[in-house]
Amino acid sequence: SSGINAEYGGKSITVPAKYTCATSNCIYMAQCKLCGQGEENTYFGQTMQRFNSRLNGHRSHFNETDYMKSALSVHAKEKHPGQFNMGLKMYRMAVIRECQPQALNREEFRHTERFRTNCMGINRCRVER
Repeated sequence: SSGINAEYGGKSITVPAKYTCATSNCIYMAQCKLCGQGEENTYFGQTMQRFNSRLNGHRSHFNETDYMKSALSVHAKEKHPGQFNMGLKMYRMAVIRECQPQALNREEFRHTERFRTNCMGINRCRVER
């Protein structure tokens, strides 16, 4: 889960190679490979679980019944309905930062604000809880 870089508006992220699918208490990033470059293709999330466990959560929502429970599946369904069955394969995913559990909300907010994914990107997708 390395080799992902985001750059737009003069801002960039380089993913440290030390993070793996077993990393927990982290901020992660997903970029839609089908959308091209820009704020619209990026999502930032947080998890206290292992990264791979969180991805399994997203993966489980790529179906007609539960797709509204994950911003990634909502994006896929709305923007790429013909490729919805690709699931998470349409995304480049990586852990971008490890942090203390009490800092997860702040760090996720910092990234969504910096890259404007809260108003322009996948973070703006409304999901059911």
